[in-house]
Amino acid sequence: MARGLFVGLTTVDLFNIVDHHPSPNQKLMAQCQDVCAGGPAANAAVAFCACGNEADLFTGIGRHPTAHIALEDLQNHRVKVLDQAASPDELPVLSSIIIDSSTGNRCVVYSNTEPRTLAPDQLHDQFVGGYKVVLFDGFYLEHAVSIAKTVQGGPFTVLDGGSWKEGLEELLPYIDYAVCSADFSAPGCASSDDLFDYLEDVGVKGAAITRGAEPIRYRTRGHQGQIPVTQVQAIDTLGAGDILHGTFCHHILTSSFPKSLDMAAYSASHSCLFYGTREWINANHFQDQTNEIRKK
Repeated sequence: MARGLFVGLTTVDLFNIVDHHPSPNQKLMAQCQDVCAGGPAANAAVAFCACGNEADLFTGIGRHPTAHIALEDLQNHRVKVLDQAASPDELPVLSSIIIDSSTGNRCVVYSNTEPRTLAPDQLHDQFVGGYKVVLFDGFYLEHAVSIAKTVQGGPFTVLDGGSWKEGLEELLPYIDYAVCSADFSAPGCASSDDLFDYLEDVGVKGAAITRGAEPIRYRTRGHQGQIPVTQVQAIDTLGAGDILHGTFCHHILTSSFPKSLDMAAYSASHSCLFYGTREWINANHFQDQTNEIRKK
């Protein structure tokens, strides 16, 4: 069992599963509903714990009544929250998600994350002891850079590159592995090869670009290749990228970069067989499937 630190965004997510997306002015009864914590770092921390590890989440949630929904969910999945909200009484970031059960398509309405800040002048060395891996999702970059500088040369550092954010150029020199979406594009990069070159130049040891159900492209130490993604009859892809990052953080502790991507991609595909971002964590089935893919 390993201990990981996850630095970034936490939201409160409300899921509505419906048999079709509503028309204008239509009232529609949900087939089922759920509410839990969301956000790239939070979901990745839950996935890391689902692999049998321990996770600390450095984030901002606060003490607003709705924040307790996220806190309880994270605690139920063995994630320890290091809450650094600068304005703890404010409403947390809320996301309302509608999933069409007939197609798996979804729409998401969420609040702006930009005004959300963490308490300043933190001594980050008090949060960074004993970790084997640290993941950053690109939010709260001032704190992320400070933590990355503190842990450099210690645990593996991983970037969840969902999209380019101003200030990432300061974090990247401290990143070992960058696992990016197809929407991630660094300044001056017009192609995936340009991005690989950019990340390699700043010192990233291994970089990957995920493309949904398409093969994952990667480069590490000059070697480039592709990882096929397990094809499933997906009913919901929400959070699959976060789950990939969380399980990648687990596998990179004991496996090569390509193999870790392969196993993490399998977990992400597996999660698409279930609604929401928690139902995929069925201990026996998930652990059995993980053990099987490790043997391959």
